[in-house]
Amino acid sequence: MNTLRQLLVAPKDPAKKEDVCGVVYQINCGGSGSEGCSSSYVGETSKTLKTRFDQHRRPSSTSSHVSLHLHQPDRESHHISLDNIKIIDRDQNTFERKIREAIHIRRLKPDLNKNVGAADLPAIYTNILPASADDVTPRSRDD
Repeated sequence: MNTLRQLLVAPKDPAKKEDVCGVVYQINCGGSGSEGCSSSYVGETSKTLKTRFDQHRRPSSTSSHVSLHLHQPDRESHHISLDNIKIIDRDQNTFERKIREAIHIRRLKPDLNKNVGAADLPAIYTNILPASADDVTPRSRDD
């Protein structure tokens, strides 16, 4: 049962999405143009999401596949913003966050990821992971 105090008192304002640390995130290309762009990328960071987002936007040759995608010759059809980023998981523990990232990469199969994450998951995960978040059935504590 919730108490009246629990329902009415919120000691802290919720953090803005860009200020959150320790997340697994998905970036969707918001590119337009005649064909549009449906590319996506899944990553993890211990930094704030805004810091990592700024790193992805910076022109580079090797550090970010998102940056390489954004700075292609047809770059007018590729665009990312903080609105295109979705937090898909959170964990302050680095090892566990990297496992979560690898699971989401295997599950979502984003085309901008060139590897399967930092954690080396056994191949069995490919067979047991749901194809999308819609395929996951929430469980109660009684299950």
